[in-house]
Amino acid sequence: MRKRHWLKGDCHLHTTNSDGVKRPEQLFEMLYRKSLDFAFITDHNFVTPGETELNYKGVGIFPGMEISGPLGHVNVYGQHFLVRSVNRPRTPEEYTALVNYFRSRGAHVSVNHPLDRSLSWRLDLDAFAPDSVEVWNSPMHNDNVYCMDWWHSLLLQGRFIPAVGGSDFHRDYYVTRLLASPTTYVYAYSNTMADVLEAIRGGHVFVTNSPSAARLFLTCGDKAPGESVFLSERDTVTLKCDFLRRGQTLRVYNNDKEIFTRYASKRENGLCFEIPVPERGFVRAQVGYRLKGLAEKGYAFGASTFNRHDPGEGVPEFIYSFTNPIFFV
Repeated sequence: MRKRHWLKGDCHLHTTNSDGVKRPEQLFEMLYRKSLDFAFITDHNFVTPGETELNYKGVGIFPGMEISGPLGHVNVYGQHFLVRSVNRPRTPEEYTALVNYFRSRGAHVSVNHPLDRSLSWRLDLDAFAPDSVEVWNSPMHNDNVYCMDWWHSLLLQGRFIPAVGGSDFHRDYYVTRLLASPTTYVYAYSNTMADVLEAIRGGHVFVTNSPSAARLFLTCGDKAPGESVFLSERDTVTLKCDFLRRGQTLRVYNNDKEIFTRYASKRENGLCFEIPVPERGFVRAQVGYRLKGLAEKGYAFGASTFNRHDPGEGVPEFIYSFTNPIFFV
């Protein structure tokens, strides 16, 4: 009997086939050195790996494309697309035609950074019925927090779109290491594309800051994020966390209520909590942190330079890790 395992990867990557600076083979080696299990290569309007997935030193390399135009960006993941490149879409009708084509070829559709102020999603989300949504794009910034708030509001409305992250890697800048920041973990049977996409489609996902960042394992019995439990049979969740850094806060939400909070005044390792679930709906967890002093001022200056922060906007609590929800019915 096959068993599921937590596998780590990056869902949004670029090479020299669009506007990245690494050749495909260079990027594949970087993914291997990061010890990732899988990666989707999503060059703008171009399929890089070719018609089918490949395995590079144990890393599953999956075909994809970021359909990119002035109305937003959307990833399509899959294989046997029969096209290597597409024209840049400019109208809603052109977006619809492209997404429908790739979906007819079995593609998984994931809307990217829908609230990014530099390039938000300007089309009707419901009309595209995405299989997932990228709520955390590139290193943490204000727009990611706003996107998480929006996604949480959808959950409160009873709408679940599985949430993923993507580094949107193009290049490193000076001392930064942006590949797999964030990292998406999936609870899958293997690192084949079919199994990884099945896990994402089911919401069996958590996202964290990097491959070495805190991992959040939220379970209820044998149920994982994206799955449902009868509240009368299970009234607690188990949350395991590798570690919390000093100054980070672990929060657990049951619908609109915060039912558990843990602030780390020092580094804490090997955490495990049994948390009662008061009411039906959903439960999810996340780790947050706040920038202070020079770090906060430095962020505001740098983010303003890249049009990700407005004067006087303030810096919210950033996210370090989060889970998709477990549902209680």
